[in-house]
Amino acid sequence: MSLTRRPVVRADLRALMALKVAPAQRQLVAETAVTLAQQAYEPPGTHVWGLWDGDTAVGLLAMVDPRTYPELEPEDDREAAFVWRLMIAEEHQGKGYGRAALGEVFSVARDWGLPRVALTFTDIPGNAEPFYLAHGFTRTGRVVDGEVEMMRGI
Repeated sequence: MSLTRRPVVRADLRALMALKVAPAQRQLVAETAVTLAQQAYEPPGTHVWGLWDGDTAVGLLAMVDPRTYPELEPEDDREAAFVWRLMIAEEHQGKGYGRAALGEVFSVARDWGLPRVALTFTDIPGNAEPFYLAHGFTRTGRVVDGEVEMMRGI
C-alpha cells in the first residue's frame, strides 16, 4: 500500500466519481461527485485531491486553507487547516488508507505553515469519531453546521 495525493484532473474524473462508501456510511459523507461539483463553486482556499495507490483511485481528500479562504466565521480557528471531506471507498477501507490519508492531511497543514488540523463529523452511529480519536483528535465542544468539531495539533 502506497498512498499518494494528486490534484484532480479531467482524465481522473470517472475513476474518482465511481468511488463509493458502504451503504451504512452514505449519510456520513457526501459522494465524490458532489464534492467535485461543489469545489468548482467554492471560493479560493479550497483544495481537492484524489487519493491513489498506484493507478487505483481509493479515496478523496478536500481541505480548506484558512489563510486564503474568504468565508470563515468569526469563531473559526484561523491557524487550523480544515478537512472539508475525507473518504476512502468501501473496498479500500481497513487497509491503512485512512491512516495514510491523515498523514497527507498533516503534510498539507505543515506545508501551509499551520500548527493544527480541524475537522467535523456527523454524530450518528457508525461515524468516524473512533478513528479520529485513535489518531489524536479531540472534540473542541463546537458544533459546526450540525456536525461535531474535532482538532489536533501537528
